[in-house]
Parts: sequence; structure tokens; C-alpha cells
Amino acid sequence: MSDDVLIRVEGVSKKFCRSLKKSLWYGVKDTVADLVGRGSYSSLRPDEFWAVNDVSFELKRGESLGLIGRNGAGKTTVLKLLNGLIKPDKGRIEMRGSIGALIALGAGFNPILTGRENIYVTASVLGLTKRETDEKINDIVQFAEVGEFLDSPVQSYSSGMAIRLGFAVATAVRPDVLLLDEILAVGDASFRAKCFNVLAEFQRQGTAFILVAHDMRTIARHSQRALYLRNGCTKHLGDTADAIAQLLKDGKSSGTAHHLMDWSKACGSGKIRLVGARFLNSKNDQITWINAGDSVILVVEYEQLAPITSVVLDIAIRENDIILYHGTRE
Repeated sequence: MSDDVLIRVEGVSKKFCRSLKKSLWYGVKDTVADLVGRGSYSSLRPDEFWAVNDVSFELKRGESLGLIGRNGAGKTTVLKLLNGLIKPDKGRIEMRGSIGALIALGAGFNPILTGRENIYVTASVLGLTKRETDEKINDIVQFAEVGEFLDSPVQSYSSGMAIRLGFAVATAVRPDVLLLDEILAVGDASFRAKCFNVLAEFQRQGTAFILVAHDMRTIARHSQRALYLRNGCTKHLGDTADAIAQLLKDGKSSGTAHHLMDWSKACGSGKIRLVGARFLNSKNDQITWINAGDSVILVVEYEQLAPITSVVLDIAIRENDIILYHGTRE
């Protein structure tokens, strides 16, 4: 590989089995085949399927790649292959440099240990000495915003707190490549903005990252290229806007049912009942079509069912099961 290429994936495939019993038996057979030098089975056996099938791409220094696709498309499997958690059944993966990965809400922490203890353990795994961790721990804690819970067991953390701490530790070592799987979908807008500011600074210094997200706005803003997976296969690799357009087009042509909001159901605390919502343009006229870049006003109508002091509105705009926008407003 050239010095600029940090990851090269060539014809990689990974299969899984739908039956647990058969999966265990196949695992034993594959292990024996590896021991005797015959290699694992490269073709599908009963109840097996290709989670990832013949995927190829390169990631260069300072590049950002968005990994998109519907649920079950193989996105997380690709990240696990890159991180070495599972091995491919076919194909080749070449890696260069240090890898930082956040591909689960737990962020690899031991739930019984405290936040402080997990910082030292994780930092050690990532290659930091105790002295180096001592020098960085204040910055890590400040970035993660978990100061008062630092000496509490991680199992008592919310998912957002665990992700904040995991991101802070993973980025403290400034890896050459970061693998991020939906981890920035958790947490408030200010923390997400802080994370992306860090990623942008790392990128200017040569760090590359692969970002998995269902929020297409996040992919469009932070990915230079995109890999669109469909049923484990590469449907599009290249321009981010083209990949997103292809994903949305496939969603429309698939006939996926579009379910309307049932406003009669209570949401959140149950203290209010949503009545309806509508978009207005700059002239306060109701609209049903929004062009990219348009300024709009969202009007939400609700009925108060119990005493409340404030209202927090969680907004998600979807195209079937693809999130085009997600944010929280008070």
C-alpha cells in the first residue's frame, strides 16, 4: 500500500448462520479445517447467508467515509471486520497505523469498574502508559462531562455518559483511523458538535474515519465519500450525495410502507398529548414541500394533560426508516 492508504479492503465477505445449533457445529468444523491447513468453507451451507459479500474500498489519510444502508445491510459487520473482532471468510484486509473504534454503546468498558478505572484500562489497551494517562485524564474527564460520576461504576451510567467517556478516551490517543458506529446519535446537540469539531481537527492532522449513521444530514456534512451497502453488497461507492440519493430512491421503489404519526397516543412523560404539526414558510403559509436550504417554521400543537414546567421536543424527520434530521428543542 502507498503511505497515504490506511485501509485497503479487497473482495471481503463474511457469512453467518441463522441457526445457533448449526452455527456452533460449523464453527467447530471451520476451526478444525484451519488447524489442518484446509482453510474455512468459502461457500454457503444450509441456513447460512452472506452478511457482507465481495466488498472493496480504500481509506486514505485524512479522508472521511460514510457507511450507509438500511438495518441489516452489513455496516456494523464491516466495522467489526476492520477492527479485528471477526475475521473475513473471503477477501483481504490491509491496515496501517493505530485504530480507534467505538462500535457499541458500551464502548468496550467493564460495567463493574468505575469510570476512572475504565479510563486507565482502556488507555492501556490503546497503548498509553500510566504516566501518559495521568497527564491526559483531566482533559478526558472534562471532555466527557462525567466529573461527578468519575468514581461511580460504569453500569450506573446512562448510554450517553458511556459514549461520551468512550469517545473521550478513544480520541485521547489521536489514532490514525477512527471507526464510529452510530455513537454520535446519543447525547445532546452540543456534545455532538464538540465531537465533530474534534474529528475535523484530527482530519486536518491526517486522521481518517469511517462513520456509520442513519442520519443522512450527518453523513452529508461529515463524509467526503460514502459506501452504500444493500443486503451486504456494494450498491454505490463514491460521491456522498449520489450514495444518499440512491439509498432514498431504493427506499421508495421497495414499497416500504410509510406510517403516519398517530397523534392520539401520548408520548414521553404522558403529561401532554400531541395534536398535530405543520410547516410554515417565511410568509407563515402552510407548506407540504421543503427544498434544500429553505427556512421553515415548525408549529407543534399539543394539549396539556398534567402540570408541567417545561417541554422538551424530540424532532425526527424520516424518509421511511432513514433519518434525514434529528434534534432536540426545549
